[in-house]
Amino acid sequence: MMKAGLLSIILLGACVAGDAPAPNNTLGRVCTSTLSVTGSFVRGAAPPLNNDGTTYEGCWPVGTWTFKAAIDQNDCATPPQMLPSYVFTGTLVVDPQTQDMLQSFTYTTDPNAHSIVKVSAAGNAMCEGELSLYSADGKQVWNLKPWLNADNTITGEGEYDLYGTDQWIGQ
Repeated sequence: MMKAGLLSIILLGACVAGDAPAPNNTLGRVCTSTLSVTGSFVRGAAPPLNNDGTTYEGCWPVGTWTFKAAIDQNDCATPPQMLPSYVFTGTLVVDPQTQDMLQSFTYTTDPNAHSIVKVSAAGNAMCEGELSLYSADGKQVWNLKPWLNADNTITGEGEYDLYGTDQWIGQ
């Protein structure tokens, strides 16, 4: 009976220890805030027609994306400071080698900021943006994910992370 009791205590201890969250902070993250995103889109150029002459359907991100971010949940001692708005533009540029039209994206709120802008097609044929912003020391990172809806509104989510070390690797 004593062996069974001792085995139960050992197994219970192993279970409790196994349920504790494992440290998974390899980047030195100090704290995180989750964000919500809302805004609007103004088309900059009409989408091309399909080869059969029908109207193009799908992600056409060429234009101005303007949105705000608000804190949903925060575990940082000092909440992150949000800008009044975030703006990036999608334009068309000519590839000098192929002469194909390419989409290019620029963060215009602060052209000197460390930023990365990407846009891709979402599963619902609309567009999903990604704007990553880094503070000058690279320790504060905003990852904003605006979603362009069919009615030209923007909704989405994001995350703010504070790190103990510089996260900016350039582009």
